[in-house]
Amino acid sequence: MLAATKLGLRARAPGSLAATTTSPVMAAGRALFSTSENRAAANRRSQATIRKHTGNAMKQTGKQPAPSLERAKMDPSKAPAFVLPETFVIPPLSRFPKQFKPLMSYLWGIIRVKTLDFLLSRQYRFSSMPGWRQKPLLSLKKAPLIAQTKALHRQMNEAIASGDAEMLEKIVDSSLYVPLVVNIEQRPKGRTCTWELVRYNKEPRIVSHKIFPLQGTKDKLLWQVTVSIASRQRVVQHERGKVVPGSEKELDLVENVVIGTMISNETWATVNGWKIISTVQPMTPEKWEREQETVKLLAEAGAGAN
Repeated sequence: MLAATKLGLRARAPGSLAATTTSPVMAAGRALFSTSENRAAANRRSQATIRKHTGNAMKQTGKQPAPSLERAKMDPSKAPAFVLPETFVIPPLSRFPKQFKPLMSYLWGIIRVKTLDFLLSRQYRFSSMPGWRQKPLLSLKKAPLIAQTKALHRQMNEAIASGDAEMLEKIVDSSLYVPLVVNIEQRPKGRTCTWELVRYNKEPRIVSHKIFPLQGTKDKLLWQVTVSIASRQRVVQHERGKVVPGSEKELDLVENVVIGTMISNETWATVNGWKIISTVQPMTPEKWEREQETVKLLAEAGAGAN
């Protein structure tokens, strides 16, 4: 799925369920972008596209369209386009540390993060109860969240394949929108592709669930859900309405899709619609160490600001 090269998905042959980093949609896009003439033309189009879309965003906001907490505070519909720290997708056991001390430290990290995520989400759910015997206004049911992610996943890939930039703008975050549109613009004229979800290899499941207060505001919370989607996908290229011989690609992918929205802790309603923010790779021990360094720097920066 997530068809942008920056998202770090890898394609693999059918039958394997290891983590991936390139979707069939993007593989088709690179195949279309093969000759030097096409590359030169696409570079010109992509630069024009970047200027066009960043220019539109600057006109609307008066600022460079980079995600920021300040913009989110001024306009809640502009939720920060970043994956929350310590979004922990547990990797296969084969990626766990082999030595005892690193293993214990890593396992403690998993327990700490998952426990904190659980307690925070339940705390907010409890806080959303209008009265002791009344139903909470904030629902944390898994099925609707998984269904929402699956729908966005399908819509995004269909929009990328068909070149529907208008649809992409509605369902992906602004930080993801521009590179996806640039990829669409790089396709030579006359070439299109179709995308199909053949099947789910496993039932999609939630692997991370975070609700986090937005720094600097008293009534806004960031809500992010990461869903692991293992699926078989097919992409076929077309030229002037005819299938390009040998262009059909069918691949198995595992994608950890992060969707996000913002909610009010007064009404407990979503301030804006769910959008795809990114995908994330499993939190390997090496990535966990880097993550802890980042969290430490963020904590120091927050302490300095106070």
